Amino acid sequence: MPETIKTTEVRVGDRLRARSGVEMTVTRIDQQFLGGDGFVAFVEDSDEQWFKMPAPRDGEVELVSRAAE
Repeated sequence: MPETIKTTEVRVGDRLRARSGVEMTVTRIDQQFLGGDGFVAFVEDSDEQWFKMPAPRDGEVELVSRAAE
């Protein structure tokens, strides 16, 4: 079941759901988005899709599943 977590808690390998409903597996986290410190960007760069989801650094995102540790 999806849950909401802080943006700062997202890890590479986590599966997120964007507001549009698109699901993505985080393969990279860009610590600055649009040249500022207020946003990060979660990126999936895989054979299945390329998707970039910006999020406020102090915000929350929907976690579908957590990456295996």
